[in-house]
Amino acid sequence: DLTGQKMIMDKYTRIQGDYVAIVKNPSELIPPIFMINDLGSCLEWNEAMQKITGMKREDAIDKLLIGEVFTLHDYGCRVKDHATLTKLSILMNTVISGQDPGKLLFGFFDTDGKYVESLLTASKRTNVEGKITGALCFLHVASPELQHALQVQKMSEQAATNSFKELTYIRQELRNPLNGMQFTHSLLEPSELTEEQRRLVASNVLCQDQLKRILHDTDLESIEQ
Repeated sequence: DLTGQKMIMDKYTRIQGDYVAIVKNPSELIPPIFMINDLGSCLEWNEAMQKITGMKREDAIDKLLIGEVFTLHDYGCRVKDHATLTKLSILMNTVISGQDPGKLLFGFFDTDGKYVESLLTASKRTNVEGKITGALCFLHVASPELQHALQVQKMSEQAATNSFKELTYIRQELRNPLNGMQFTHSLLEPSELTEEQRRLVASNVLCQDQLKRILHDTDLESIEQ
């Protein structure tokens, strides 16, 4: 059916035109976009990708996305570890195999050494016959303000973790002296004590009980320093 084929071709041409219009658009509203073919080579690297990575388009095109563009070495955009590349590879292979669009929390260092955290979204690309030809990928990067807020949050969480460890250590260090005090009190019980001495011992026992309750409190985060 030539009419049906023409309709498909026209639709494909429009879609391809939309791809080109979006990728080539220099507007700051366009997110970082890159494309790869089914062999993993980079086909497109838009203006926003150049800005966020510091890597020029001509340096990314025709390079393998995993190993040459994003790499563990000093060229391209370096990632923290091999696990990051493995996760990226799994995402690309999943999408190119025809499965649903996928997302990945993805971090890398730009060419100036600044670490960039992003959410990478990948979806399959197809030709006019419906055959998968690669993947179209977007990076969603937090604004500088949000990145700063996330950094502050991480620092706060780390500080809370450190405080928790300190409280755990203090609790452990106090338990032995407390046990010693309780043992001493047990030795004094059968002794003949004056009224004043008995009041002091009773007061001491109350303090021990209060300290014991604190030390046995499993929710250390609720204890104010």
